[in-house]
Amino acid sequence: MTQFFRKKELSTLTGLLPETIRYYESKGILTPPQRATNGYRLFTHKNLQELHFIKVCRSLGFSIQEIKQLQDLKNHPQKSCHDADSLVAKHLENVELKITQLQEIKQTLLALKNCSNNQVRQCKVLTYLTEE
Repeated sequence: MTQFFRKKELSTLTGLLPETIRYYESKGILTPPQRATNGYRLFTHKNLQELHFIKVCRSLGFSIQEIKQLQDLKNHPQKSCHDADSLVAKHLENVELKITQLQEIKQTLLALKNCSNNQVRQCKVLTYLTEE
């Protein structure tokens, strides 16, 4: 017999907010649940597994589109792993670019912090932010 979970139970089991579960369903990365006669969504163990997969993907920074691609690969185990490797390599390039950008932001903020001027008109933070 199939075990069903209501959205609140699924939320507790996954640590995801009910709104997040609804969002994933609306984006097509969570299989639509069955409906009870009263209209409540009835989620299955498959939905629980899908949410775990999505949660891990999101924790690694994968986009919704990338998760769809990974799910497609997961659902076709006979395909080559090359596509998954390629997707991860591209994602890693994006992560490395973001790290570089964040390091640049960090350096700028370090240079701006601890403004020792007493008056706002001499503040290096505000001067930097308003320069054209």
